[in-house]
Amino acid sequence: MLTALGAVSGALAGCLDAGSDNERSDDEPTQSSDERTDDDEPTQSDGKTPTGSVRSQFDGEPSRPECTRDSKRIEVEDEGGETREYETAATVPYPDAPSAYTTDGIVDFVDEFEHGYVTHDLLCGRQGPPHVLDIHYDVRESETWGEDPTVVFLLRTDAIGSMLHEDGSVSVADVAPSGVVYAVDETGAARVEFDEAATLESDEWRSRAPDPLADGDLVATFE
Repeated sequence: MLTALGAVSGALAGCLDAGSDNERSDDEPTQSSDERTDDDEPTQSDGKTPTGSVRSQFDGEPSRPECTRDSKRIEVEDEGGETREYETAATVPYPDAPSAYTTDGIVDFVDEFEHGYVTHDLLCGRQGPPHVLDIHYDVRESETWGEDPTVVFLLRTDAIGSMLHEDGSVSVADVAPSGVVYAVDETGAARVEFDEAATLESDEWRSRAPDPLADGDLVATFE
């Protein structure tokens, strides 16, 4: 908590007599720190954002991959002269704020948001060929801890599943799980990668997880 201290300038000579301090009533009320009400304590850092909230930990606006990639059909002719048709992958829109700020509501939001984040991250800035046909996203494990903000850990797969090459061939990639950690409250969401999660035991996730507020990025704000 920061307290502003004002400086008093100028001399007060001749304005107060020596007995003025003694004339104050002993019954004059004073307020100890224990007697202060919640209304006396500052609860906001900028007049709008609660102190200690997700939003208050970051300067600037949310940072996340942004683009729109619609699915499209592509026809290719293979070596045998046969024409094949494929459909490319599309970005999944980011969700709005959580429908409810309960544990289940926040976990659902994080799952949807991460799905959107993965598709944007893999497709934004990419121009084919090769064309991305499939993005594999699947949550294998999830865990939560804390509140205000609620921290959500996901062990998920997030990779390009298959690609169509210029010669008409299709390659399929191996998909391995990795981790991600979110911190979410009513002001916004922060995100940080947790790459080593797949190599850890489940009882190590919480103690080894990075802090989204200290090590991550602000990825969404809520009105």
